[in-house]
Amino acid sequence: MTVSQLHQQAMASGVISFEEIHWLARHRDAFTPKERQLVVGLIRFIQQGVLNFGCRLACGPDRSTAEAAVG
Repeated sequence: MTVSQLHQQAMASGVISFEEIHWLARHRDAFTPKERQLVVGLIRFIQQGVLNFGCRLACGPDRSTAEAAVG
């Protein structure tokens, strides 16, 4: 997983998981300045209610995902 991939998934679904937040926290010291900017943007979107905490669930035989937001 990369910060860019995580950012794209979160923005596309409107959901960021607790595991993804934990991953960001564990790897923050290794981020480039650009990656840090993406993380700051994610934090702002969470604060503004654009992104919600939740999970992406696999559904159907094609392994597409469904989002379940918390709160």
